[in-house]
Amino acid sequence: MALRSVAMRGQARPNVAAARRSAVSSRRTVSVVASSVADLNKKFGIPGSVEFKEGKSGSPVVVLKHACGASAEMYLYGACVTSWKQPSGDEVLYVRPDAVFDKSKPISGGVPHCFPQFGPGAMQQHGFARNLDWTVSTTSADPNPDEKDPSVEVVLSESDYTLKMWPHKFKAVYTVSLHGEQLNLQLRVINTDDKPFDFTAALHTYIEVLEIAKAKVTGLKGLTYLCKAKDPKVPETKKEDRDAVVFSGYTDSVYLNSPAHVELEVGTGAAVALDSTGWEDTVVWNPHLTMKDCYNSFCCVENAKFGKAASVKPGESWTATVTMSVVDVSN
Repeated sequence: MALRSVAMRGQARPNVAAARRSAVSSRRTVSVVASSVADLNKKFGIPGSVEFKEGKSGSPVVVLKHACGASAEMYLYGACVTSWKQPSGDEVLYVRPDAVFDKSKPISGGVPHCFPQFGPGAMQQHGFARNLDWTVSTTSADPNPDEKDPSVEVVLSESDYTLKMWPHKFKAVYTVSLHGEQLNLQLRVINTDDKPFDFTAALHTYIEVLEIAKAKVTGLKGLTYLCKAKDPKVPETKKEDRDAVVFSGYTDSVYLNSPAHVELEVGTGAAVALDSTGWEDTVVWNPHLTMKDCYNSFCCVENAKFGKAASVKPGESWTATVTMSVVDVSN
């Protein structure tokens, strides 16, 4: 069931997504992870705000809980946010039914990372950040007694594995926090090498919709975009003349120099607003019949840095943010 409009949120709804994504764990994995989770809670847990638990296939998950009732969950594997719920219990994000959590492949759904490459290229599809374990560096909850904002910061640095694909030393710092019902995501990439490097990146956000035919993306009219539907390696350059992007078939479009504010209407009278800085482009993707089992239930609206690669000198950094909010568009 998709996110409901603000007016509908007082009504109860079953947690369909949770029911259809069952966990599979081995005893050995569980025992090892349980110890890791206990250590993480001891070092970084904040009662009532930040908690670590064992997720699917035994992978560690950090849970953020806001006093207003909103929550978010992120797997340390891939630093992938897989859940963002409103105080009503409505899930905003979408995890595909074919997603696996055993680290054999990136998690398909939520908010996966694309770094240091977006799409196909010299290295593996979408880079390596989404299929590596990130390390917790700090957690916090705003000391303001009226509104504690839970937050977690995780980091990823170069390793022998990454250097074989991308010969650069770096530190990626990812901060996830809740401000009331809003989800805030910040990615900072620091060049710790002695030479400059370039990269492309994106947050590949999956958002649940009532049905794809009723979804629409606004805020992109008049923009130049790269249509990758026919051939992602040789995209067509087009200009968007529609007031709203709608879906009647396979869609894979990169909107260049997009505005800071974009909205996805999910078909229930509610929309997810994405307000960003640093992310210069917006990607809209729906696989249509190439994923018959789930294409009707989600749309990806991705904040990206793709049209012009980020260039970072030694000792300097690049930062991008996005704040996601649920807004009512039923009137």
